[in-house]
Amino acid sequence: MLNKQKRRGRGIGTGVGGHTIGYGQKGQGSRGGHKVKATLEGGNIPLYRKLPTQQGFRSLAGKAATVRISWLNAHTVEGQVVDAAFLVSKGVIEKAQDKAKIVGKDKVAHKITIKKLGISSGARQAIETAGGVVID
Repeated sequence: MLNKQKRRGRGIGTGVGGHTIGYGQKGQGSRGGHKVKATLEGGNIPLYRKLPTQQGFRSLAGKAATVRISWLNAHTVEGQVVDAAFLVSKGVIEKAQDKAKIVGKDKVAHKITIKKLGISSGARQAIETAGGVVID
């Protein structure tokens, strides 16, 4: 059997009657629609103001996955198109919408095409020196 909440202020027959109806005398707790905040400590400095604040900032955008030229040499063939779909198939990134950036200054083993990925200036120069193409 569920215990029903007493209906206060609805007359003597409700179980809690009288003129204060179970709320005591005067004060904030006796007045309708007003509740004391759970953080109130009665004049003391509240705990949330005593604790140190959180410092710094963390971006929700996340960082781009780093793809090195040495990895590209090992996982690509001549004429390969490297784009987000290729990196998803190799397990470098989870979704095609995730960011990825090609970095490094190593020598590129064969001609490859980089399509719509982030790329460092050194990696761009290395790929173009090997005869590859970078499409933004």
